[in-house]
Amino acid sequence: MQRQRGAIIRRGENYSIKYRTPTGKQKWESGFHTKAAAQARLNEVLRELGTGHYVEPKQATFASFAEEWIGSRVSIRGSTLAAYQSIIKLWLTPAFGHRVVSEIQLSDVQRLVMDLSDKVSAKTLKNCLTLLRVMLVGKKGASGVKRGFIRHDPTRGVELPSRHMKPIVPLSVDQVWKLIDAAATRGELGHAMVYMDAFTGLRRNEILALEFTDIDWFSKEVSVTKAISKTAARDGVHKWQWEIGSPKSPKSVRRVALPETVGQLLAAWRQARGPSAKYIFSNTEESFLDPDYFNEYVFRPITKAAGLKVRFHDLRHFFASMLIAQGESPKYICDQLGHSSIQVTFDVYGHLFPQSREEAAAKLQKAMFASRRSGFGSSLVANTENTVSDQPRHNSEKDR
Repeated sequence: MQRQRGAIIRRGENYSIKYRTPTGKQKWESGFHTKAAAQARLNEVLRELGTGHYVEPKQATFASFAEEWIGSRVSIRGSTLAAYQSIIKLWLTPAFGHRVVSEIQLSDVQRLVMDLSDKVSAKTLKNCLTLLRVMLVGKKGASGVKRGFIRHDPTRGVELPSRHMKPIVPLSVDQVWKLIDAAATRGELGHAMVYMDAFTGLRRNEILALEFTDIDWFSKEVSVTKAISKTAARDGVHKWQWEIGSPKSPKSVRRVALPETVGQLLAAWRQARGPSAKYIFSNTEESFLDPDYFNEYVFRPITKAAGLKVRFHDLRHFFASMLIAQGESPKYICDQLGHSSIQVTFDVYGHLFPQSREEAAAKLQKAMFASRRSGFGSSLVANTENTVSDQPRHNSEKDR
């Protein structure tokens, strides 16, 4: 077998590699920012050629590959699938749709990042890059690498702009009461839902999935075990449909404290709905309320009546801010909100803990002086009689 050598060629500020396939066809791969990266890829190709494991990438455009990839995903939530389709349609296909998948290089992905950095939020940009990486080289699903469409990861080494999260500014107490009062003028359903969420902070799709059996009237808690999620429709007419499924994450399954006034309101609402009603917030006895319908015909008129431009999710932020203002522990707040980790709680609401360091220092100072006044101060500092010595220390006595 003829020895394969290959070559590295510099083109402007980037590097390319060329080599010949087992059939003698010359191949080029470009877009490497450094010579070392180009050399690493060339070594990988030559190793595959030398061992007989080289497989020439399939010729397919990104647009056709993306359509097949979406169609093959069966293990993800409908709402996630809808988000994937939106990203592919709005950003990835316009950038790579006509390109052969195997020809997409690091420079192409970096160019996409630069183009989108001024058009979309940092979060959306990161979601675009993450999805592209999952599609091409992901471990789950029929990725491009697994199916032989591409042999390298063109997203590796891409530099994202600094991500500056816009701090959440929660609604004020006055604004929330204005929203509740406006809801009361629009009907019992909207009023009950807005009132409850201001005191529990449930996600919209969690509160719409609640049944009366989820209320623990004795313990004054609400059990969150399900949520409404979007899934592909099976009726041959609609593209999407809503169904009851699992919450956002395993940590979202939780028990949330139910204030007495909320319990009283729900008890009255239950009586008004009748004994056969299943879902708490619905216009029918057996079916839940469509989230899109709720947004358009229930909550939007309430916000207009209140003169506020807010989302239903802003009530969740308000609930979190009130827990923080009341001095609740971050762990309790994390559990009540159903966050996947306490780090998520700090990432979203950390700026609302302005006094945490000051209070911690004050508590330390108070403990120190209280201990001294009570006669236990010697336990807080080193005993000078044991630490001061005229004799030099031996090597065996060095600090450990």
